[in-house]
Amino acid sequence: MSDQRLLTIPTFAIMLEHHTIMRDVIRTMDESGEPYVREASFISRLHRYIQGQSKEKQKQLRTAFSTDNLLASHILVDKDEFGGESRLIFDRAVIGVFRLFDRSLFQDLTDVALKIQLGGIRLLLENLQSGSMLYSDSDLDFKELIDELFHQLSELLNSIRLNLVKMQTINQELSDASELAAKSHNPQVFSALQQESIEKISLLLSRHILPTRQFLDEKSRLKDGPNLFECLQSLRSQFDLHQDHQRANAMLRYEVSFNSFHKQISKVSQSVDHFLARSKKRLQQFNAIEGAFSELVNALDATKQNLKRSQIDGKFARDNGTFMGLMQQARPKVLRISSSEAYLNNVVSDIEARVVDRSLLEQSRYVDLVSVKDDSTEQRLARAEQIFELVKNMKMAEYQDLTLSLHRRLKDYFSDYHFVDLLEGLNFILRSEAILDGHTLKMTNFRQRLAQGDNIYLYRKIRTERVIQ
Repeated sequence: MSDQRLLTIPTFAIMLEHHTIMRDVIRTMDESGEPYVREASFISRLHRYIQGQSKEKQKQLRTAFSTDNLLASHILVDKDEFGGESRLIFDRAVIGVFRLFDRSLFQDLTDVALKIQLGGIRLLLENLQSGSMLYSDSDLDFKELIDELFHQLSELLNSIRLNLVKMQTINQELSDASELAAKSHNPQVFSALQQESIEKISLLLSRHILPTRQFLDEKSRLKDGPNLFECLQSLRSQFDLHQDHQRANAMLRYEVSFNSFHKQISKVSQSVDHFLARSKKRLQQFNAIEGAFSELVNALDATKQNLKRSQIDGKFARDNGTFMGLMQQARPKVLRISSSEAYLNNVVSDIEARVVDRSLLEQSRYVDLVSVKDDSTEQRLARAEQIFELVKNMKMAEYQDLTLSLHRRLKDYFSDYHFVDLLEGLNFILRSEAILDGHTLKMTNFRQRLAQGDNIYLYRKIRTERVIQ
């Protein structure tokens, strides 16, 4: 390191210009939970950073970040040796400035840190209640006590505000963690990421979020003394007692501010609780599936090694319990979608036929088609004529199931459609080459069911094919 020295302001200006160095140093301190950084790590980080700088900038950085210069400019408060290692302790105010640049560096409040700050407020309250000093701003001791009181309250309020801003970004962090785990195709990686996420969030919840929420709960009762709100109320009473209404109102404003923070942190706590519950359930399900799959693979391998066993023994399913009930489940229906030319032609021709059929509704003759159950010859003939005229004007296409296609057509055009109308329409089609419009009929051996009201009809599928001339 350089032996040159810089004043405090130039040194700090260079540190601000290259603030990523201190950002990484502070993050290392927070991750290790230590109030210092090892000198070897600090120098290593500095050397990695200056590699891409010009020679003049490298010289400037070595001078500014040298240990001797940082001590001389009071940016480092101490350098000590412990366990054979040199440790650097930065001034807390300097660390606080760099934390303002990055939201992720906002220091998490722990139960211990909160109790220390509460202890300082309690001590100031006791001194104010003791009556050992004159209640007047002209008394220097009283003025110093009041200034320290408001300084501690403001510092506590700011610390909680910064922590709340950091906590409110946790939902995005949880979403990113879940998305990262979901993108992993490796079961081991997925399990490791889920477990790591659960441990990290659980630590954050137990060490920072819950202690802060309890600290800001006005209903909490502490064994070692009054809670924060009881202290604020006692301070307000003291100020009211001495007719100091401005400071009493200030204590009331602090109460309202801390109480609003409690509501916001409670929302964060609930979202974290829900995330942990979902993650733990997902991990349990994943482990159960992995365990069952491993046993299933072992059982399958046993059938491959024994030529006399072509199937997995039913005893495996009964003992395992995971696969029980699967045989009672209906097989999923196959959705027969094909990319073949014939399939696409059928789809297109069916759409075209339905469009042409729809135009029939614009003709007044077919607007009020009515089908009724009536044995009279007149009604039967009238209904048959309506069906014949409708079927005759329909566009014929290639159908895999002519009966089903005709059923779907007719039921849309009759306000009181009956199955007998379908039979009537089929009869007209089967007997008229004009209606077939160049198509031939193929009677298949495939059976199909058709529901009409409470009745179910079984019929053989009829396929239509276009005759190529």
